[in-house]
Amino acid sequence: MKKLSLLLAVCLILGMLVGCNSADVGKEVPDGGQVSEGNSSGTPKKGGTLIVGMTGDPSTYNPDYQADGYLQPISENIFNRLIKVTNKQEVVPDLAKSYKVSEDGKEITFYLNENVKWHDGAPFSSADVKFTFDTIIKEGGQLAGSLTSVEEITTPDDNTVVFKLKNNDSSLIGYLAWDACYIMPKHIYEGTDWSENPANQNPIGTGPFKFVKHEKGVSVTLERNDEYWGDTAYLDKVVFSIIPDANTAVQALYNKELDILGVEPPLSEAQSFEADSDIKVGKQYWPSRYYMFFNVKDSIFKDAKLRQAVSLGIDKDDIIRKAMKGIGEKSNTAMTPMYDWALNTTDVFPERDVEKAEKLIEDAGYAKNSNGMYFETTIDVFNIEPFTDIAVIIRDNLKDIGIDVKINMMEEAAWDEKIWYGRNYDVSLLAGYQGPDPGALTTRFSTGALINLMGYSNPKLDVALEKGASYVSEEDRAPYYIEVQKYIVEDVPVVPISEYISIAPYQSYIVGHPTSEEAIDKTGFHEYTYVWINK
Repeated sequence: MKKLSLLLAVCLILGMLVGCNSADVGKEVPDGGQVSEGNSSGTPKKGGTLIVGMTGDPSTYNPDYQADGYLQPISENIFNRLIKVTNKQEVVPDLAKSYKVSEDGKEITFYLNENVKWHDGAPFSSADVKFTFDTIIKEGGQLAGSLTSVEEITTPDDNTVVFKLKNNDSSLIGYLAWDACYIMPKHIYEGTDWSENPANQNPIGTGPFKFVKHEKGVSVTLERNDEYWGDTAYLDKVVFSIIPDANTAVQALYNKELDILGVEPPLSEAQSFEADSDIKVGKQYWPSRYYMFFNVKDSIFKDAKLRQAVSLGIDKDDIIRKAMKGIGEKSNTAMTPMYDWALNTTDVFPERDVEKAEKLIEDAGYAKNSNGMYFETTIDVFNIEPFTDIAVIIRDNLKDIGIDVKINMMEEAAWDEKIWYGRNYDVSLLAGYQGPDPGALTTRFSTGALINLMGYSNPKLDVALEKGASYVSEEDRAPYYIEVQKYIVEDVPVVPISEYISIAPYQSYIVGHPTSEEAIDKTGFHEYTYVWINK
């Protein structure tokens, strides 16, 4: 699998959610869904153009080839997946109206909607689905690393697709509902180089909107697909307006030049959005989090006592209050709480305890120098908010337990070179998507895994992860993921800081936003099928 751009791919979306966007405000939502903004009254009206902010140009319109945070919100409107994840983090039908998993978990059968057409009028069929996933696997597409359990894909008829697996892979459904798994037209791509096909700049999908044009550095325009097989969109057009600077985009929203902000807003703007009666703020909890991680293989933090001391020295409430402007929720569990059926709430990271932290450092053989410090270390961070501000609070927190922290702020490319490729660091910070299933713990914590930047290895954890993926039911899987979280808390390869919660500001006259009650259980993160303009 190709290495993805760190903030996008190692994750989340930090952006992918208001693309790799995601961050929130302090009250818990029991079902993991959106903090409601309330119902809007009125009968939906057809027509109008929606203007959505975006910070850059998509490099390609092949949605499965490589990570591209700029393309993701566009893809959700042009293409369809077999199934999709809604803003309530629930898997719902898309091109597949239903699916079933065999008792042994080694076959997943998808039953497709009928009478679906591509935007060029060609009929859609199961052959397109097979072609899409066969190509992703063969060409090493973005999702390829998550399809390793797939042995064969068969098409018993035009409306049925069967995924035959080498072994049960309970996390596969989540990945098929996430990103980089959009169904592509076989009749357009077959026999071509999928990375250079002309359709990569003039995409043809089955989705609720059709591609019209892309003016580089200016905008991307879509129009309603009046022959859409599902619920037809209300809007005539959606225009993604390219505004590279987030502060400029925020001002454009205030000036009503944007209907939906669409970009990651500065955290400092959150209270201003809330106070403006002309703006609604969609809020969303995500299975994503900010976290600190250690080089447990080749640094001073090989010693677990020192990692435990750092964990005890950090004041997460202080970080959320000061560095994140109150937009967050303290993380004490080893896994995102979004997957409550597999959450270990017994083995958790402890609260701050300066005295206990100092004792652990002394037990590891360190004594304070004349400056009152046991040792010094460097934290490497992206030179963007809130990472820089988080690092400052961590530095101040750890000074209290006798650790002298130097902050090294870096451009993303330099960070990649030093941390991702070089593994030449002591400690760093990331924010990342932790889903779409508890099985995603494997990508960060199993020995040699793609995002295991820590060099962490625990054979017992590896076995538990394998067993967790080998069963079908949540009841059978949960004990193994609970066991995995126990090892993570004991070994401390990472210290989770805050759950990631997104804010999505938009004009008050917009109804049916993807985080609204009208659409939250039906659409993808940026899907505008149910949006209409109430003015």
